[in-house]
Amino acid sequence: MKSLPSTSSLDPELHRTVVSIRDDELRGVSPSPSAASNFRSRSDSLTSLSSLDSADSAEWGNLRVFTTGIKMGADYKTLRISNQTTCQSVVEQILNKFRLTCRDPNLFQLWMEVRTRRNGEDVKSLLELDRLSKPLELQRCQPANMSRFILNMASNGVLMRIYDYEISPASNYKSILVSRRTTCLETIGLVLQLNRIQGHATDYRLWLTEDSAEAQIPDEVLISTIHLNLLPRQKIVIKKV
Repeated sequence: MKSLPSTSSLDPELHRTVVSIRDDELRGVSPSPSAASNFRSRSDSLTSLSSLDSADSAEWGNLRVFTTGIKMGADYKTLRISNQTTCQSVVEQILNKFRLTCRDPNLFQLWMEVRTRRNGEDVKSLLELDRLSKPLELQRCQPANMSRFILNMASNGVLMRIYDYEISPASNYKSILVSRRTTCLETIGLVLQLNRIQGHATDYRLWLTEDSAEAQIPDEVLISTIHLNLLPRQKIVIKKV
């Protein structure tokens, strides 16, 4: 069970429940047994719905995403998406609209707020959607005006330095904020964007260096794990291969 970061876009209500619906990259983190027991049926139904292959893959609709927690003065963005558009794509589209393309998209999470009636009163449940969920399909399974989507930024990002003097002589390092689930290969892509380098991330590698010694970091390793375990004389350097 996970707490949603507090933002002005989330109204306090009589009841709030947060259910994590995660993809394979996050399968090692699971909700508490009580949460899994109480909300298994809803989670299963949302996951099943997300994986449906619609007969009409060209079906389109409007999705309103509340973004107050991302940018002040921007209450929401309305996107025209298909029933095959994933949450990951929605996040990337909104970051593009806000010109935040150099930010780590893994830091941003799409939530679905669902309203129901219990004992004559409104009850709101907050569902964390995995990156492959299809929000337009999820929206259509709810009555009109009984759900909404909210984009928030994780509060547990890791700020680190990536030394880029090997690929950008005018620079020494870049300070970037990354998610704890961002890989080395994804980090390389962010550094290339910050340096305005047009190239493929696979043409570059990250190295762990200490004095004259160095070791290549595998692309699939989580960069936060390396950074949080750095020794005083170690640093992470990006190089072209």
